Amino acid sequence: MPEKFDFYCEEALSGKTPIDKLYESEHVLAFHHTRPSYVTHIVIIPKKHILDLPSFSDDDLEILNEIMQVARDLSKNLDKRAGVRLLTNIGAFQETPHTHFHLVVGEKISL
Repeated sequence: MPEKFDFYCEEALSGKTPIDKLYESEHVLAFHHTRPSYVTHIVIIPKKHILDLPSFSDDDLEILNEIMQVARDLSKNLDKRAGVRLLTNIGAFQETPHTHFHLVVGEKISL
């Protein structure tokens, strides 16, 4: 089976694909999803390549903490009446081999 394409390292972080940044620090980047599945669809990633949530080492916990702080801060301005979710995928559900969190509002939109 071919290795999965790491969009976040190869496109978003490299600048090859333009993104609408909402937050950026030395370790974390948050931006509007380039192909949103929700009316509001934000992606939050570590800049360091970390495969998935179980792959965070104890040394990476500060990065994970910052990701949660960013999710918290961004969610304060979202329409909670429509429902807000923070999602991450692992294993077969993970399309891109780079830890990423989706901060989404409401139900999935039809594409």
